[in-house]
Amino acid sequence: MMNKQGRIVIIGLDGVPYELLSRLSDDGVMPNFKDLKNEGIFKVMASSIPEVSAVSWSSIITGKNPGEHGVYGFTDLLNGSYILSFHSSLKLRAPTFWQMDESKRYVVINLPAAYPAQRINGVLIAGFVSPDLERAVYPKIYIETLKKMGYRIDIDTGKARVSRLILFKQLYETLETRMKACMRLWDDVDWDLLMVVFTGTDRLEHFLWEAYEDKGHDQHEEFLGYFKAIDDAIGKINSKLNEDDNLIILSDHGMERIDVNVNVNTYLAQEGYLVVEDNPKKGYNSIKRETKAFALEPSRIYLHREGKYPRGSVTEEEEKELIQDLTDLFYQLEWRGKKVVKKVYRKEEIYRGEYIDRAPDLVLMPEKGFNLRASLFRKELFEIDYELTGKHTQDDAFLYVKGSRADDLVPADPSVEDVLPIIQVLGGIKN
Repeated sequence: MMNKQGRIVIIGLDGVPYELLSRLSDDGVMPNFKDLKNEGIFKVMASSIPEVSAVSWSSIITGKNPGEHGVYGFTDLLNGSYILSFHSSLKLRAPTFWQMDESKRYVVINLPAAYPAQRINGVLIAGFVSPDLERAVYPKIYIETLKKMGYRIDIDTGKARVSRLILFKQLYETLETRMKACMRLWDDVDWDLLMVVFTGTDRLEHFLWEAYEDKGHDQHEEFLGYFKAIDDAIGKINSKLNEDDNLIILSDHGMERIDVNVNVNTYLAQEGYLVVEDNPKKGYNSIKRETKAFALEPSRIYLHREGKYPRGSVTEEEEKELIQDLTDLFYQLEWRGKKVVKKVYRKEEIYRGEYIDRAPDLVLMPEKGFNLRASLFRKELFEIDYELTGKHTQDDAFLYVKGSRADDLVPADPSVEDVLPIIQVLGGIKN
């Protein structure tokens, strides 16, 4: 097969913060990335708001704000109802880079929030959340190939909670099959852009962030060992690049230690803004008319508007005062003398575009160590989770670009929305 010049390879390291990658490369755990740092531009990158994968990866592949691509989280309520629906690629309202220019050929492997896999000029394998492999792959001729190599979309987090041995076993098995698929498609498809995302990094950090920070932790060396394996994968991919090829490595959000989980809906209920039937089976349909506001994961606050929800009661005249009351309420929240919420964003501050009407009215940005959750029926406002010790952060994702034009293309303070323009220029992808 004749190699084409000027191709782009994108490596996604889900959930990896700039600080971790910088430290592990400097400490010799990730020597391949250390070498790459000297050949390109490596910067802190801002994630989406909220900093969840469905939102951030949607912004990365479209170059758009959530108000323009319509994705605000992994879950939403169906219009005019309290029925919780999960994200699918069919809900993305802005074109992806492979839809912008179909004259190019693409290989996209393990992209989060891309299920079900839709038509592409090339190959697409959707990542988390993908309930089955059959609808996660386009074209379908590759399904049997992936099955034969034992391809895994993700680890079984339920089993990983039971045993750290199982966690690492699944992490390595998933990484191995991800690389098998990458190398197979690298050779099989005459591609212009190849993208592969490793989500095991995110899973490991969620379960064992304390093992990273504590050198005396029983799993500290195992934590480093997995990132060494990720670095080996980076090295293998980089070694296959042609001289004129471009390399982008990035994360969708950062990560830090959890000190305490904070149940946002519990706080709204305690303060009288949320009233629900005590019937978890009904989910959000248990919301009563007296409710003024509720939260969806992880920290999205919605006014219970009249006309928008079946039992909505908030009138247009009430909205302005209610928004201010809720803003003040969350700024007042403390745990052991520490402020919980760093910033309360109103939707007009952070979103723009024709789908802003679907946006949450407020989004909460927590202070360091606070993990905001929106479970509807938790009794305790603050809870310690001893199984998951890492949480997403918004301000310390990373972006690395290697190529002849990297200096000119990477902004001083990049965000996830800035990645697509870089891809377009380097790859000659038309808008």
